[in-house]
Amino acid sequence: MNPEPRRPGRPRDTDKDLAVLIATRKLLAEVGYQQTTVVGIARRAGVNTAAIYRRWPTREALLEEAVHGPGGHTLPDPTGDLRADLRTWVHIFLARAASPAARAGVPGLLADSQTDEARHRLLAIGAPVRKAFAELLGHAVDTAQIPPGADPEVLFEILSGTTTFHALALGGNDTDGFAEKLSAALYTMAVHPT
Repeated sequence: MNPEPRRPGRPRDTDKDLAVLIATRKLLAEVGYQQTTVVGIARRAGVNTAAIYRRWPTREALLEEAVHGPGGHTLPDPTGDLRADLRTWVHIFLARAASPAARAGVPGLLADSQTDEARHRLLAIGAPVRKAFAELLGHAVDTAQIPPGADPEVLFEILSGTTTFHALALGGNDTDGFAEKLSAALYTMAVHPT
């Protein structure tokens, strides 16, 4: 006798996902990393804790996605002007890193990311952004804006690390001047890859 086929569960409610992520960002900004608990997030989002744990395996995984996930900043398509595109990317990274949730969450997440699993989770969250950045540089090579040879991983790490440090240390101060200088440096490294 064949067992009954398993019925699929309910589809994930993306509205709940968004509510949880928004609640997490707000709590991080209001009470800080240590005091942002799953119970507090659930209460703020209007869901139960079981619903959160069905979506995210740990508190840290939820906080990582809230801080490092897509958020409200969509990545631009290449315009054909790599220098301007890099400036836009720097502004986006600065805005994300200077958000109150990121400024509260990044130090705690870095301190708690001591396992291979945590590091892999962080890399997986950032993978689409890394891919889009590599495609931006690939487009610049294809359209003869830069020669081949620039290492997208290295340039991405410089973009990500520098904007994060700047935002954590200085918040939203002098973003235009800093964006101009950092995008010019990234462009120079892309044009002269060796």
